[in-house]
Amino acid sequence: MQNVNLRSVDLNLLVVFDAIMAERSVTRAAERLHLTQPAVSHALSRLRALFRDPLFARTPAGLEPTPLAARLAGRLRAVLGEIGALLVPGDEFEAATSDRRYTIGMSDYAAFVFLPSLAGRLQTLAPAVRLIVRHTSHVQGLAMIDAGEAEVIVGNFPKPPNRMRAELLFKEGFLCAAHRDHPAFARPLNLPTYLALEHLHVSLRGEPSGYVDEVLARKRHRRKVAMTVGHFLVAPSIVAATDLVATEPARVMGPAAQQLGLAIQRPPVDLPEFEVVQMWSRRLATDSGHAWLRRQIAEVAAEVQQQNSSEFD
Repeated sequence: MQNVNLRSVDLNLLVVFDAIMAERSVTRAAERLHLTQPAVSHALSRLRALFRDPLFARTPAGLEPTPLAARLAGRLRAVLGEIGALLVPGDEFEAATSDRRYTIGMSDYAAFVFLPSLAGRLQTLAPAVRLIVRHTSHVQGLAMIDAGEAEVIVGNFPKPPNRMRAELLFKEGFLCAAHRDHPAFARPLNLPTYLALEHLHVSLRGEPSGYVDEVLARKRHRRKVAMTVGHFLVAPSIVAATDLVATEPARVMGPAAQQLGLAIQRPPVDLPEFEVVQMWSRRLATDSGHAWLRRQIAEVAAEVQQQNSSEFD
């Protein structure tokens, strides 16, 4: 990239770039910024001239950033965050009157566990706040923060680098589930029976084995994975309609068992719990509006823990 003449940089152009990066649409970026679509299109043209790069390419899924735009996004979001913290003192955030838009990254597991209660809280405490939830995963989450595609991510992620912060929300265990008349669930599951069953496995990346299989392999065991699906929330319905057995997070399978009448048991093998966290960029540490959102997520997590206290927890 060639040097940019700083005297020609209009801060508003950078705000437009950030909005297009977040929305992947000129129309939605205009709505987000309360501008007309032609105004945002004109700003994008100026940005392309400024950086001498197309920045975004049209695809069926929306505007995709060029390699240069992807490199700029995280750094630009950090700069805008610092400017925002300077211009809007942290103690001035008022949830009841704020019309702020937040973007959160969640897997379908995290969305299932957190979103109903979080949405209710926002509607009551901050009725004008808008929330965008983007799909993420263990592999994608940190990159979404760096790219400015999410302000906070919720779920299970790798250990954060120094430029990010994380808060432990709770630890999650596992339950085995099958349809209510499954003969293997007529008595407590033992390991030989469990290994002989046909299993349903959830992998967001489509891999035919995962965490449970890794634990079993360390113990020199192997289960029969007959089907792999890419979403946690479809697993209970498949289990209800087949003889497959699923070993998945308790806060998905427990409620699903009640709704679909599934049989559930503890796994017959020790499966260490995994951590569910919320993670964000360190640059947002002084942003009181962001801190408020994180408090709501943490309080929802505390409610979830209390609600799911049962014989299986």
